[in-house]
This record gives sequence, structure tokens and C-alpha cells, in this order.
Amino acid sequence: MTDHPDFSVVVKSRGRPPNPWKWEIYRAGRKSPVKQSEVYFSTVTEAHRAGKKALSLFISEFHDELTEEWLPKFGRSKTSE
Repeated sequence: MTDHPDFSVVVKSRGRPPNPWKWEIYRAGRKSPVKQSEVYFSTVTEAHRAGKKALSLFISEFHDELTEEWLPKFGRSKTSE
């Protein structure tokens, strides 16, 4: 799952050739990225593809954290039992 209305992947030129491209994950309403690549890529396509994979993992981890945080406070709904 890489589509999420609150998060997006942006590819920016942050380095010098031959590998200037980095991906960054932004959350809606924030000016700074919540996560960014530690490595540089030679093409926009490579960076975007890696960023989409990172976003999918990030959303999965984010969802797990929310579940762990909210479930003890509010319990399971009757529809999830």
C-alpha cells in the first residue's frame, strides 16, 4: 500500500552528479520531511521507486504504532472481534 492521503514521496536533487537524487517522505501540513533516503540515486526513476517502497514500509510501521498506542486506550471494536 503506497497510496495514503497524508503522506507523499518527493524526489529532489540534493547531491552532485553522478548520483544527485534523494527521495523524501512528507506528511500533509509539514514543511520538512518525516523521512529521507540516506543514499543518493543516479536517476529520478530509481529514487522514486525506492521512495515508494520506503513509504509503504513507513506507512506499515506508522499504522502498527498507532494500533499499539490506541488499542489499549480504547479497546477493540465489536466489529473487529
